[in-house]
This record gives sequence, structure tokens and C-alpha cells, in this order.
Amino acid sequence: MQAGKNLSRIAIWLMGLGYLFIEVREVVAAKQLANITIFALLFILASHQLSHCRLYLTLRKIPLATRCYRASCLMFIASLMAVFDASLDFLIGYSSLDTQRTLPLASLLVLGRIVNLLEVILAIRSMELFLPVIFNGPTITPEDWGSDNVPIRSD
Repeated sequence: MQAGKNLSRIAIWLMGLGYLFIEVREVVAAKQLANITIFALLFILASHQLSHCRLYLTLRKIPLATRCYRASCLMFIASLMAVFDASLDFLIGYSSLDTQRTLPLASLLVLGRIVNLLEVILAIRSMELFLPVIFNGPTITPEDWGSDNVPIRSD
């Protein structure tokens, strides 16, 4: 079990480093600026959702914390899909130089579209879970905002 965790951690770091290497090359060439922006945006949103999770854990609102955590996990996976999409875009660009390999190129294009679709679905589902939490907010009254000792309410 521990070996699997270590292997997955190494794989995540290698994937991140590979993504950064690819993105640096593409950003310098000014072709793939959108991919790094999408990855950063999705990652920041996942971090923001996780911050709300910690807030609700502090307020002892476990159902809301769980909802925020699920949304954060989905958004983080969507950001990983953005990394995978950037890698596929690089591979497609590299493969398109060789015109004799149309079948692998077509399969990479289909895989790229599937990854894009999955990325969007995960991000939308994450925001579907998270937006009601943002709109409702914690149940703190206006009088509590000026107070130093806010009572912790349990639902």
C-alpha cells in the first residue's frame, strides 16, 4: 500500500515537471499560453474550495465541509486533465510533422477531445457542488461580524 502511494506521488511530480517543461517551451514559442492559464485557474479554484472546506471544518459544519472537499477534488482532477491536455497538444504538434502516421494522429486528436470534455465536465460539476455553498455562506448573523467571540452553531 505504501509503495503504491509513493509511486503515485512520484508519478504526479514527474507529470508536473513534464508539464512545466512542455509549457515553458510552448510559452516561449507563444503557442500554448491558454493551457497554462487554464491549469493555473483550475488549480487556484481547487485551492479556494479547499480553503472553504477548512473554514467549514472550523465552524463544525461537516456536511458543508464535505461538499467543499468533493468540489475541490473534482476541480483538482480537472486541473490535472488540463496538464494531460497540454501534453497531448504537444504530442499532436510533434506527430503532425510526420505525415505518414495519420491513424495515430487521429487517435491522439480524439483522445485530446475526450480529455477536454472530461476536464470541462469535472470543472462544471465541481462548481455545481460549490456555488450553493458560496451563495448560502456560513450562518453568521450581521451582529456576529463585529464580535470577537462568534458562537459556533451546529446544524
